[in-house]
Amino acid sequence: MAEDSEPEGPTDQGPEAEPATFSRAGDPKGSGSEPQESSGTGTAPPPPGSSMLPPDEANPDQTALAPGAAELAAAGDSHVDGGGKQMSFLDHLEELRWRLLKGLAAILIGAVVCLIFRDELQDFLTEPFREAATSLDSADPGVVSAIRSWIVDEDPGAAAAEEPPVVPPAPRQLQSLGVMTLFFVGLQIAIIGGAVLALPVLFYQFWQFVAPGLLAQEKRLMLPIVGLSVVCFAIGAMLAYLLVLPLGLRFFLALESSNVTSNWAIDQYIGFVLRLILGFGIVFEMPVITLFLSRLGLVTPEYLRRVRRYAIIIVFALAAIFTPPDPISQLLMALPLLALYEVSIWVSRLTNRKRAERETGG
Repeated sequence: MAEDSEPEGPTDQGPEAEPATFSRAGDPKGSGSEPQESSGTGTAPPPPGSSMLPPDEANPDQTALAPGAAELAAAGDSHVDGGGKQMSFLDHLEELRWRLLKGLAAILIGAVVCLIFRDELQDFLTEPFREAATSLDSADPGVVSAIRSWIVDEDPGAAAAEEPPVVPPAPRQLQSLGVMTLFFVGLQIAIIGGAVLALPVLFYQFWQFVAPGLLAQEKRLMLPIVGLSVVCFAIGAMLAYLLVLPLGLRFFLALESSNVTSNWAIDQYIGFVLRLILGFGIVFEMPVITLFLSRLGLVTPEYLRRVRRYAIIIVFALAAIFTPPDPISQLLMALPLLALYEVSIWVSRLTNRKRAERETGG
């Protein structure tokens, strides 16, 4: 009886005692099999032989997934946010496409408005010609006689009174010399007028396109720069229409002799007027462009002073391109441009000073 009970005791208690003692004390006898259970619970570090398999099995998956992520990033299908949205090259192209479409939509809307008021705009653009033609028929000696009187020091009114009055063979007027001339004139007025009306939208879309690459303090300049751009363009266009255009037209009309009447083609006249107005409006954007480039650190006042001599040549070249070939009109455009260049130097100096103070203070 005792011999039968003795083998049953160890056999019944042995399997029950071994898991308890090995799990608590970590007996060396079970070190070959039990660490797998302890590694599953996370209470003991796995042996070097058993811990190599899971990373080896995970590494092929990670290396297989890495090219896919790189391909997605290269294709522009993923965005990375690191304090701000980083855009890929394809995202920039998409952004540019939408900005251009919005600008073209604004020009189209402005062109429709200008087509509705086509007659009024055409009368507005031809008014300087009528005034210049009327002034030549009056006692006003004209620009050519006035310049001659300045040179020879004589009274232009007295010289005009001594000469017999010349009656032109026909009234001066603009003519349509083609079948579709008036159609193309109206289309030209609509497109250019629509672009002028859409200037605030165009400047805003341009600024929104470059804004992601600017700093926070530079983005705050959006409304001031857009407003200044519109104001500077309007000042240049008004100067061209109210001052330069009448003087240039009177100069050309005064060149006709007693047996020649100036009857100009309306399409050439409208093209000349629109080119003059746009040229003055664009070149009057010089201070705004200088302000923008100075804020980016691309232009300094020292550089503008150093290239002043070359800027003077460029200014007179632009004046010769955008104005009639008389010296009065060229000077009326060149002198404001030179003044604007000096204003641009002052704007650049003020902008760089504020930027330097902000950098030293930060």
